Amino acid sequence: MVYIVTIVICFLIAILVNKGIKGIEKKTFRGFPLILIGFALQILIFSERFFYSNYRYLTPYIYILSLLSLLTVILLNLRYRGMKIALIGFLSNLIVIIANGGYMPQDINKLQMMGKLDKVEMLSKFGKYYNGIIMSKETKLNFLGDIIAPTFLKPYASVHSIGDIILLIGLCYFIFEFLRKESQ
Repeated sequence: MVYIVTIVICFLIAILVNKGIKGIEKKTFRGFPLILIGFALQILIFSERFFYSNYRYLTPYIYILSLLSLLTVILLNLRYRGMKIALIGFLSNLIVIIANGGYMPQDINKLQMMGKLDKVEMLSKFGKYYNGIIMSKETKLNFLGDIIAPTFLKPYASVHSIGDIILLIGLCYFIFEFLRKESQ
């Protein structure tokens, strides 16, 4: 939720700073349908119905497929500096997720600190919940996992990775860049 709100705020500020959206008239953006596919796949696997279905074992494969779809969009648009920044964050997340079999390691203590008790309960009960796995000595690259708990945003935020933060900065930069009117 914090991501969506942040992106919307960046978009609104970019419109104000750039005095509209005229900057997009001569710019191209490739791969938009892949964004829809990636998010549709994530909506599927992040649903209660899917989690409790007989197909839950497919979660890591569908998740990685969705991430590869979104990675393709970033790669198709690397001419923008914001996408280059976003790529660093995205790859940080993708690497830790692949290293952990399609799951993001999540720090239970930080989730508790943020008041995400339902998620803690589900992770404790199942070991894996949606795209998350309990962070432990067995999980790999924990420093890239969900370890950042912005308590000042509680209860609206959750626990995030450094990759999430870099990705969000890159996407906000891209929005400003994409809406900026080219000098004549």
